[in-house]
Amino acid sequence: MKWTEEQSQAINEKGANILVAAAAGSGKTAVLVERIIKKVVEEGIDIDRLLVVTFTNSAASEMRERVLDAIYEKLDENPNDEKLLRQITLLNKSSICTIDSFCLEVVRNNFYELENISPNFRIADTVEIELLKQEVIEDLFQKKYEEEDNDFFKLIHTYTSYRDDTPLKDLILKIYNYIGSNPFPEKWLNEKVEMFNIENKINDDFSTTPWGKVLLKKIEDELIDGISSLESASKILEFNPDLEKFFQTIRNDIEMLKNLKDNLDNWDKAYEINNNLKFLTWPRNKVDSIEKDEAKSIRDIVKENLKILGNILVCDSKTANEDIFDMYPVLLNLRNIILEFEEEFSKRKREKNIVDFHDVEHFALKILIREKEGKIVPSDIAKKYQEKYQEIAIDEYQDSNLVQEYILNSVAKGNNIFMVGDVKQSIYKFRQAMPELFISKYKKYKNKADKTSEDDLKIQLFKNFRSRENVLYFTNLIFQDIMSDGLGDIEYNEDEYLNLGADYPEEKQNLNTEIDVIDLSDEDVELNLENVNEEKVEEEDRIENVELEARFVANKIKQLVDSKFQIWDKKEEAYRDIKYRDIVILLRSTSSTAPVYEQELLNLEIPVFSDSSQEYLDSIEIQTIMSLIKIIDNPMQDIPLVCVLRSYIGKFTDNELVKIRLTDPYDNFYTCMQKAIMDVDGNLKEKIQNFFDNLDKWRKEKEYLALDEFIWKIYSDTGYYNYCRTYSKWRFKTGKFKNVISKSKRL
Repeated sequence: MKWTEEQSQAINEKGANILVAAAAGSGKTAVLVERIIKKVVEEGIDIDRLLVVTFTNSAASEMRERVLDAIYEKLDENPNDEKLLRQITLLNKSSICTIDSFCLEVVRNNFYELENISPNFRIADTVEIELLKQEVIEDLFQKKYEEEDNDFFKLIHTYTSYRDDTPLKDLILKIYNYIGSNPFPEKWLNEKVEMFNIENKINDDFSTTPWGKVLLKKIEDELIDGISSLESASKILEFNPDLEKFFQTIRNDIEMLKNLKDNLDNWDKAYEINNNLKFLTWPRNKVDSIEKDEAKSIRDIVKENLKILGNILVCDSKTANEDIFDMYPVLLNLRNIILEFEEEFSKRKREKNIVDFHDVEHFALKILIREKEGKIVPSDIAKKYQEKYQEIAIDEYQDSNLVQEYILNSVAKGNNIFMVGDVKQSIYKFRQAMPELFISKYKKYKNKADKTSEDDLKIQLFKNFRSRENVLYFTNLIFQDIMSDGLGDIEYNEDEYLNLGADYPEEKQNLNTEIDVIDLSDEDVELNLENVNEEKVEEEDRIENVELEARFVANKIKQLVDSKFQIWDKKEEAYRDIKYRDIVILLRSTSSTAPVYEQELLNLEIPVFSDSSQEYLDSIEIQTIMSLIKIIDNPMQDIPLVCVLRSYIGKFTDNELVKIRLTDPYDNFYTCMQKAIMDVDGNLKEKIQNFFDNLDKWRKEKEYLALDEFIWKIYSDTGYYNYCRTYSKWRFKTGKFKNVISKSKRL
């Protein structure tokens, strides 16, 4: 395999922490895998002495496979190499895993370092944890109400309406979840609350506070946008003498906003200027001019956007500081109830002997670090891991959080971490990922040309090997205007551009980046494509946006294939006609839109595959059986029970279900069925008895049958499989839900 100079350096560099800042399509994962292979095969390091942290289990499996393939290739050259033969055995216990798996291993092997933790704890699933959280917070609120806790009532009055305390519950849970990504949650929470304790700073300039800085930055951004828009408007009017008064009005607006912008370093001055800020009345000269109307439209938008100033600059510094300090006792109460929730939640988890992944990370952190003289240092156990691992490699580093950073640094030697990532691909801030960790190293580490022996190394892989030059040019053109330090955490300039790395032969046709815009403002949208089904367009007066887009895409694909568009085949090393399998449709989400696209493609007889398995699992055929499995385990669940009863399996009519419910409107539905069997006669009584008999039989069978055998037994006993087949044939014949049928055949 050929490597660029930067890739080769990333693979071979030694003696420093290394940050590989890569772009999409630059082969960053391949570089990481190749570095692992080099360490094992060429440098002779045992595979179990490397810690490789990936983002997903599938990525870890892929790395294992590629390392194994490389070892086999070397063994073909030297079959008697005992060290290579040993790597095959060691690969099974190597630390190529997710951060969660590594933390779990640390905790399992060193559980005795923790208090009140059983060695046979169980990882609870997400649903179980969320239900337990709701149970704990409901009980906590009930307790506070019964105790008539005044501090609690203050929180209720602050954060809720008189009808619902849900907003406060949601706030507590949101803060609790957020602080879990911090290595020291309680300390962090205390520090943030204490920031509001500004009793001695009431008379200070509010612009020096964290809140003042954020608010003034928001104002500055709005003013910059407004001034820029008004400058554009003034240029429209500038050289037309008939529009001089309008031009001067716009220039007056600009000077007024610039004056406010220049005084944003002082809150009181900005507050005073804003109080006197007033846009002049637009001149009423009767001039018919498109330019005048366009300028007025721009000005009106600016005025509307700048209404935000009146919502921010509402008081002077002293009043603002007093408002902040007034929140201090409220936030103290909020902190206390969050900590109380955390304590009770932890207690309930211990009682059930369960943990969640946040717990595992924090348990590992407690095992691996110690506080000594105000500093965080590795524990003795962490030092053993330091001795074990020759190198620590981290994939998708831009999605790490601070807890993971502490954990991995505790087992590192200080100069043996190899990180690969692309901050432009960071999409997990909502899961508390901290791209700031990547950015700080990106700014601190040095390139090879500037690096000294003491510096850590930054290697930039910005050659893209997937895309043609026209695609890269267009991508750079767009992102240089929308991505900055404030939006996207990085200044997208020539240093960050995606550069052409792929090598394509001379094109047979001119390739330009094409953008198609469907104007939905016109109610009578027509696609004007050869393959549009005109009859169907006439049948539907209005087409949903997604369906319209999907139809356009389907016709575009049909045109490409029918026109025998030429593409380069790497395997054949020649041009050939495009085929359907060469085309991919990328969607922001697939759950709701993929089925629409599938249907439109199928309408044009275009073969299609969509990996939208959730849509398949949401189908009535699957949900009915899942509901049945739930009530076999616990029949006291009303919704799954009624779902099964109304289905082909239960065959209860709505009137029969009403009769059952009326036996006791206040009890659960299963108890109502037990009571109804004593009161009703005839067919309904027989139905209930048969249903109970089947439930009893299935409960016994689930104890000894494997899950797949048990599910198939249910399908056979109920005849539901044949029913679904018949129903599917009807839907296919009538043209309904063809996408569901195609998934059924695949699965």
